[in-house]
Amino acid sequence: MSDDDPVIEEVVANSAAHPAETGLDVVLLGVRGGLPGRRAELRDALAAQGVVVAHEQMITVGSAEGIEALARAVTGQPGPGLPVPREDVVTGIGSNVVLRRPVALIPDDLVINGTALGAVLDDPRLRTAALAGPVDAAGHQELLDVLIIDAADRPAVAGLVHDLDPAAPDDLLLELARRLPGAGVTLQPVPIGGYVWARPTDEAETASAERALAALPERRVRLREAARGGDGFYSTFVLRRLSWRLTDLAERLGLTPNQVTAGSFVIGLIAAALIGTGHRLPMVIGALLLQLCVIVDCVDGELARYRRRFSPLGAWLDASTDRIKEFAVVFALAWAGARADQDLWPLAALAIAIQTFRSLADLSWALRRRQLDPPAPPAVPHWVAPATPVRLPSGWVSATDTHGVTGWLKRIGHFPIGERFLVISLGAALWTPKGTLIVLCAGGLAAAAYLLAALASRGRSLAGDVVPRIAADSGPWLGAALQKLRGRAAVIAPPLVAVAEMAIVYLLSASVEAEHGAAVLLVAVIAVAHYMHAYSVREGVGDPAQPLMIGADLRIVAFAVLIFAPALLLPIETPDWVTGGLWALTAVVAATSAGTSFKSWIGVTR
Repeated sequence: MSDDDPVIEEVVANSAAHPAETGLDVVLLGVRGGLPGRRAELRDALAAQGVVVAHEQMITVGSAEGIEALARAVTGQPGPGLPVPREDVVTGIGSNVVLRRPVALIPDDLVINGTALGAVLDDPRLRTAALAGPVDAAGHQELLDVLIIDAADRPAVAGLVHDLDPAAPDDLLLELARRLPGAGVTLQPVPIGGYVWARPTDEAETASAERALAALPERRVRLREAARGGDGFYSTFVLRRLSWRLTDLAERLGLTPNQVTAGSFVIGLIAAALIGTGHRLPMVIGALLLQLCVIVDCVDGELARYRRRFSPLGAWLDASTDRIKEFAVVFALAWAGARADQDLWPLAALAIAIQTFRSLADLSWALRRRQLDPPAPPAVPHWVAPATPVRLPSGWVSATDTHGVTGWLKRIGHFPIGERFLVISLGAALWTPKGTLIVLCAGGLAAAAYLLAALASRGRSLAGDVVPRIAADSGPWLGAALQKLRGRAAVIAPPLVAVAEMAIVYLLSASVEAEHGAAVLLVAVIAVAHYMHAYSVREGVGDPAQPLMIGADLRIVAFAVLIFAPALLLPIETPDWVTGGLWALTAVVAATSAGTSFKSWIGVTR
């Protein structure tokens, strides 16, 4: 671009197809002369990422007129003599009203993978953000010259643009980023990951960057970086190394994350049905399907992160179906034992109760720590210019964590879901249902003991006069009592309430000769109800002060009045009465807990 090029070279408006609040505005910045811009390549990259560009401008910023034009573009006002997009007329743009959509600032000579652009410009979780390099030892972070400014921040940012130095166009975005905190605007860094980035200064650097761009397997890098961090040992080193291939297939087939979640759920139920037959070959097939199920269970989240599309429905489906699948397989193991004249129902009920206690205690502890010691806001980055004009990735960057031996042993000690499903699969294929349930119970008890030991040694930080958020479906009466607790008691009481409810239901049912399978099924449904409520509280959806329609206290009363007392006191066929009542209560608990949880996740957050 030569020095005598116009300040605003072109405007591309797509306002007829996109209303004022959809898509984003894009401002391509002409900063350096001597090298041709890459506007066509950048447009293609944005289109490939599915970024909807509602309005595009090309502005040369090396003059006072260019800075003024940029300020108007950030505000959303057209430059002098330029056409007003149709939605601007409707919303009053040109006065003091701004567009209800973000604006992106991108140098027109940028060489970059489209995925890195999309990570900043097409993630609905971001507001005002910038592409960033790694943080160095001194706390400095490189600004990689791609900014997106949220609609609400556009007026404040436009005011800052007016004060930028037109004589230093290369540092314009860096200076803007450094000034944002002073205007009350938070700029969130988005790591570039394993992608190519370059602001070349000569033709040799341009050629080098473009060769690297062409050679990078962008799709594969994006698939691998879609993996979630924080998984257990087995999930990290086995499941995630397989799941990205299925994520690739699902993306090519056009499947949605929710469809993948539903598929994992169906596979899990089929696996449970095969394991429940008690015959070796179907159990082996069921064990293999269970491993497929847990691999597919990784795919829905990876697919959502790959496409950068998230929904409350997807989060609810993922949270609820995981527990249903796990408890269905535990139930199937006990059913297989019953077919071989082994009474494994007590072991199944114990396995469900132990796992529920451990998970709810973990959630309750995390909630209490978040209440008493909320995470500090992220530090404001000290932005610096890139150390080199061409950044070539040394390899893809996985989101999966890496730990030392001690760290991984601690994660295994938590007995996470990948390890639990592995135990079930190996036990179903190679061992006996009884041995598998014993190992599940032992692993769960060890994990619970580890958690209680940690709580005992580090529980002083839990002291504080803050009403606890209850990570269990306790009901109105028990919930009111639990909210009076403080310290360690506030953490441990909710999971104890859940376990006590399951123990009361199972033991009283057994005492009046109910069918044990029906009692275990009710125990499993109660456990899922507690999980659903705990997840809702953790994610802050719905009203955490309001328990589900039928909480633990009301369920215990309903069980005692409608099932146990009549069976104990009235001249009726006790086993049939209790078993029928258990089935009816199971249906009611399942319907009310699922319906209320669904409403809290979907209806309230819509």
